Amino acid sequence: MKRLIRYFSDISVSWKFVLAYFSILIIPVILAGFYLYYQVSESTIAQASLVMEQNLLQTKASILQNEKVIENISGILALNSDFMNFLEYEYPDLNKKIEEYQFSYSPLIENILIQNNSIHSIRIYLENIIISEMLNSYYSITVTKSSERFLEMARDKPQKKGWVSSHSAKTHVFRNIADNTQVFSYNRELFSQRQKYLGMLEIEVREEVLFSMLRDPVINEMGNVFIVDAENKIVSGNIPEYYLADISETGLKNFQAGSRKRTVEKVNGTEAIVITIPVEQIDCTIVGIFPVKNFNGEIRKSLKDIIVVLTASSVVLGVIIYFTTNMLLRRVKRLVSAMNKVRDGNLNVSVPVKSMDEFGVLALNFNRMTQQIYELVETVYKTQLMEREAELKALEAQINPHFLYNTLATISWVARREKAPEVVRMANSLAKFYRLVLSKGGTVITVEEELEMVKSYLEIQKIRFDDLFDVVYRIDERAYKYNIVKNILQPLAENSLTHGIEPKRYHGTIIIYVGLTGDKICLKVIDDGVGMNAETVKKVMQGKVERSKGSGYAVKNVLQRLKAYYGDDFSVNIFSKPGIGTTVAIEVSKDIKS
Repeated sequence: MKRLIRYFSDISVSWKFVLAYFSILIIPVILAGFYLYYQVSESTIAQASLVMEQNLLQTKASILQNEKVIENISGILALNSDFMNFLEYEYPDLNKKIEEYQFSYSPLIENILIQNNSIHSIRIYLENIIISEMLNSYYSITVTKSSERFLEMARDKPQKKGWVSSHSAKTHVFRNIADNTQVFSYNRELFSQRQKYLGMLEIEVREEVLFSMLRDPVINEMGNVFIVDAENKIVSGNIPEYYLADISETGLKNFQAGSRKRTVEKVNGTEAIVITIPVEQIDCTIVGIFPVKNFNGEIRKSLKDIIVVLTASSVVLGVIIYFTTNMLLRRVKRLVSAMNKVRDGNLNVSVPVKSMDEFGVLALNFNRMTQQIYELVETVYKTQLMEREAELKALEAQINPHFLYNTLATISWVARREKAPEVVRMANSLAKFYRLVLSKGGTVITVEEELEMVKSYLEIQKIRFDDLFDVVYRIDERAYKYNIVKNILQPLAENSLTHGIEPKRYHGTIIIYVGLTGDKICLKVIDDGVGMNAETVKKVMQGKVERSKGSGYAVKNVLQRLKAYYGDDFSVNIFSKPGIGTTVAIEVSKDIKS
């Protein structure tokens, strides 16, 4: 979360406006769209549930109507007194009975079959053995006593009238020969007018005709509809593959036969409307499974279209906002660019002011501020230069040049008279040294003059210390012509001698190096004296030395004068190790103001 907040804080203002636009406008619109989609989808599902329930109720009504037709047909036969008398009467002449059947009752049954093509067959099981053995579709009642479905009906329907669930049609029950036609049977016991039990009437109806309404294209398009018996077996439906399969194989869980419900639940991982309607007359249940996607498909398509439109609109509006914001912030970017230049040290900058709105006033005040800072820096810089010049001149003024030269000349004349060449050499070197130090009040000399000054100083010190040290000069003569601030090398050479060679108490070496590196002049003073530890080097570089000790004060003075004349265009580095020695390296620009 912190990274996200930091990322948002660091991006440009233009993108912040775009993101703010998306957050304030687009996100609520999207959330509202999804909420409306959810509400419309729920409403559509609820409406679809009602519609499909009504369709299944109509399906139930159609099934009951088909059943009623069969039950009425059974009544026509069972309540026909002449037909019952025919079945009851035992004719002494069998041919007479056959003749009466062929001319009177066989046409009756044939007409029923012709007028009702849904009927697969009509069978009559009789106590009268003679008829059952002589006439087609008439069987002995004894065969029903060993038939499982007749026994089931006798157990479950004590009124001796009702439907038997799906089974294969029997051409001859007692031979158990099937023609593989799936039928539902309506069975009814037959009685004479005297209530004598005559037998049983069985009317077989083809399953595909009884439930033909299940193949309705509208229902098939919306989902699956099954007829499930009391044992949860599918006995009909619009998917033949599930015939006689358990209803659970469709993915429907917790099914209860004979119950009525209308719910939305998961079926095989897909959300679906599940409707169950019992049909008590045939001891079955109508089960409808309708995937929700079949009803809200148009809504999803509309949602996709809305998302596409919203996305396109968001992108277009985002681009417009981005470029509009960029146009408004262009002047701010110019101001930021100018500020960056000021940060890098360029104070001579200004921002164009084309109007006096908030951005224009900001740019105008910035220009005034930078101008004032520029003038102030120039004033301070010039003041510091004047102060440094005054300090140097005051320091130089402490020595009377004429008095010093005259005194040194007198010392040299006396030394010659007394034949003391070392004194002569020392006096001449000292005179030369101070001539270069004073240099007619100037603060800048050539590299060649700087070297002559340090040579004069070291010549005097060699006489003083009785050649305790040697001096090695490594000079690139191309550097002679360049100007530098005077008296840089002498304080460093003095430090090397006083704090490096002398404490060592035996012979040492000082190296004076002058070279060129690109546009820089490189000056080095190297000694093999006692050296310094890292802490002392750090204090010397920071100027944290005591004037009374003398150690490092010369370096501090050199740093101050370099800073005064070169600003930041110089570098000083000290490399030292106890027992090894010390190197002081200075780099300055070739060209300076003289």
